[in-house]
Parts: sequence; structure tokens; C-alpha cells
Amino acid sequence: MTTKEKIIFESLKLFSSKGYDGVSMREIAAAVGIKGASIYNHFKGKEDIFNAIFSEMIKQYDHAVTEMNIPIQQNEQTVQTYLESDENQLLQMAEDLFTFFTQNNFAVMFRKLLISEQHKSLLAAQCFKEYYLEAPIHFQSQIFLAIQQYGVCQKFDANIMALHFYSPIYYILSKFDLGYPFEECLEQLKKHVHLFCLLYHK
Repeated sequence: MTTKEKIIFESLKLFSSKGYDGVSMREIAAAVGIKGASIYNHFKGKEDIFNAIFSEMIKQYDHAVTEMNIPIQQNEQTVQTYLESDENQLLQMAEDLFTFFTQNNFAVMFRKLLISEQHKSLLAAQCFKEYYLEAPIHFQSQIFLAIQQYGVCQKFDANIMALHFYSPIYYILSKFDLGYPFEECLEQLKKHVHLFCLLYHK
């Protein structure tokens, strides 16, 4: 791990436990094991570090979904993948993603940071809104809208379908963050995906 990567990780660790405003650049430098002034050789300030944390989260997420063979691009190939997926395959995708967001330490700390800081930091609020609210609904609604054209699912409002699918998943994720056992949350996720498929598949 490079010094810059250590700064990103240790900053996230400190931010998620003490809050963004409760951490100084000097404290971050100490956690990394470098002199206070040396941290400025890598970052201009805390906001610069926060942006780097967000970029690293996207990088780790993109790498994870690539490894799991989960399509996230909005194109015809992605639509075809979902069209050809049965319930078991969809469940496996949902399970893999849920496991990433609950077992990857970086992802867990990142979510904790955004949730705790969203009412104090405009930057955190914007990131939380984009990453956990708008992006999932937009992506899923576009997929549902596309596959409706092939007649494989019920033709309801695609945005509402996305809300029906994603909202329980976010609720289950929140339960995990509050200390509910992973296996219990995963079982509830499986039941949700199964019921969703029963309701919407033709």
C-alpha cells in the first residue's frame, strides 16, 4: 500500500468513527505514520482527501462487480444479460452485491461516514444522495423499462418498480448496520428477491 493509499484508508477510518469535522490533518498524518507537514505532499486538505475516498469507493465497487460478472453499464448488452437471467442468477447478483457492501471494510466505513455526516456536510450529503439514493434507482428503472419492451415482466411504472426492488434492500442493509446478523439479513434479502420475481415476472 502506498503512502497516498494509507492516507485515504486511515482518513476514512478516522472520519467514520470521529466525524469529518472531528479529525485534523495532523491526526491523519499520525495515523499513517508520517510527519504532519508531509501529508500536504499528497493532498491539499481534508476535502481533497474526502474526494479521493469517494473515488476509491467507486474504484473498489467497479472492481468488485467486474469480478462478480455483474453488468452495471446502461447498454443493450446489460439489458440482454438481465433478460437471460433466471431467478437464481438474479438472486446470486443481489447476494454478491449485498455481501460486498456488508463485508468490505472500506464500503462499510464509507457508508457509515456518509450517513453520519450527511446533515453536517454538503459534500457528504451529495455523495450519499448520488451513491445510495439516485444512482441505484436510476439504473434499475432504466433496466426495468428496457426489459418491459420484451414482454418478460409486468408493465408498471419503471421508477416505482425500482423503488419496490431497491427500498427493501436498503432497509435490510440498514438493519445490518444496526447490528442485525449477516445471515439473518441475507435470508431476508433472498425472500425479497423471490417475492419480487413472483410479483413482476410474466
